[in-house]
Amino acid sequence: MRGTTAGSRGHWAHGPFATATYAATSPMTVAPDKPFNPQDPLAFLPRQDRHKPKCGPVRKSKMGKWRMSVLIGVHVLIALHILHWKLTGSTLTPVEPSEAMQTVELGRINAGFLFFLALIAGTLVFGRFFCGWACHVVALQDLCAWFLAKLSLHPRPLRSRLLVLGPWVVAGHMFAWPLVQHLIGEKPIPKVSDWTWHLKTDQIWQTFPGPIMAIATFVVVGFLIVWWLGAKGFCTHGCPYGAFFATVDRFAPVRIKVTDACDGCGHCTSVCTSNVRVHEEVAKHGQIVDPGCMKCLDCVSVCPKEALYVGLAAPKPFAISQQRIQARADFTWWEEVLLAVVAVVATQWGWRGAWFCESIPFLLAVGLGVVTAVFALLALRLVLQTNVKFQHTVLKADGRWTRSGGLGMAGLCVWLLLTLHTGISQWRRESLHEMMDTLPVQATPAQLEDLLARAESIHASEVFDDPFVGEMLGLLLWRLGRQAEGGAELMRSYEANGELDLVYSNLNLAIYCASTGDKRLDVAEKVVRKVLSVHPQHAMAQRMLEDILRMQGK
Repeated sequence: MRGTTAGSRGHWAHGPFATATYAATSPMTVAPDKPFNPQDPLAFLPRQDRHKPKCGPVRKSKMGKWRMSVLIGVHVLIALHILHWKLTGSTLTPVEPSEAMQTVELGRINAGFLFFLALIAGTLVFGRFFCGWACHVVALQDLCAWFLAKLSLHPRPLRSRLLVLGPWVVAGHMFAWPLVQHLIGEKPIPKVSDWTWHLKTDQIWQTFPGPIMAIATFVVVGFLIVWWLGAKGFCTHGCPYGAFFATVDRFAPVRIKVTDACDGCGHCTSVCTSNVRVHEEVAKHGQIVDPGCMKCLDCVSVCPKEALYVGLAAPKPFAISQQRIQARADFTWWEEVLLAVVAVVATQWGWRGAWFCESIPFLLAVGLGVVTAVFALLALRLVLQTNVKFQHTVLKADGRWTRSGGLGMAGLCVWLLLTLHTGISQWRRESLHEMMDTLPVQATPAQLEDLLARAESIHASEVFDDPFVGEMLGLLLWRLGRQAEGGAELMRSYEANGELDLVYSNLNLAIYCASTGDKRLDVAEKVVRKVLSVHPQHAMAQRMLEDILRMQGK
């Protein structure tokens, strides 16, 4: 449940961004089949929280409706941006921090890069107000948390000492790794002096996922991660921009502070939508030091003594937040290491780039990797431990699986097997690609037939036909003299993905399209122009473009 600490339960007030009011007791999502032993702290995932608000019922936050209004306004601005592009054919480059990658890698100063710099500067003064009040991903998570509450699902936050470093790892991969590649000579990076302005675009969707992956992101990042890992689950375990904001927030002078009127009732902690132990932090430090605080101000709104307020304070950048102390971790150290290894492997070599009717983008792969890591450990606990409870559901009690535990274990096995299958498919695809790259120009028919058999085997084992494997399959068929079959396979891959990756795949597709009639000449022209955009001096492509334009009467 958004804004709860572990163990807090309640109902949502007004709309998807209102804050919960908590009752003293609440039924579990699934009743245990037999008594559950609550003594072992590792029997609970996440651990049960010992915080209970005192001094009467917690009142409703006044900030929920204001935050909802602001976030709706953000989405209206996004819609207007898209509408402007639709009406004019070009518009401002996406105002999205991920676009800063283009600045680092290609030297293009775009709106996303400038926006990211402005947000970091603002966070250095005011703290993480943007995350709580204007981030569309936070809006998605809050909306899904509200929906889960309607289903009587009130998840507690997962606390890990290593998974919480995930945002820094992802940020390093996105922004620092290209620079490392440049230093070791793998990939040229433009010098800052060579950067150019790139504030307009006619391809606003170029760097964004398609509709299938957009829906998958909504389900995984919004619904499943919030349900299984707690409120703001993606912000805590996967958001690379949050890594920058959390680091800068530690030095921001604008803090949530406390007066002497505070009596430690804990109402603030009960409604915090960032999972911060507010009453403990202000008691110990006189301010909130947790960089996970997104300044939603629900805690300020509900304080019965009006003891909390926003003000200036000397930052305490090296203070350890109360939710990060070792006693509250959900895992032992060997479990932490296992989680970290599985998360990295599942993200980078399992889910990233896998084909499920569309290629899985990096940030969605991060979400899937984190979920896979938690599921792997949960499956291991179900095998090794006597009592296991996930969120509010008892899966194993006194050494016996409950009905929910049996169904849960079956679901975990399916998920982990799918992850393993996807990773193996990815590895086989990359191996085939490497073999294709090292294939001699005068390859023998036996070598081509061997690679063709490999490609057909990979194609047959895939859950969804990967167009890149289809592209290599078509190219091999073409080289074996089976142009009709190869051209048809290349066309299928082109239609599935909207493009082909390899130069000669594009040229062969152009030949196939030109030979099948005028209806596909536009495709032939498009793929040849793509080759020339990367290799402008390619002689064969130049001649083909001239022939295609002549056939079109241009």
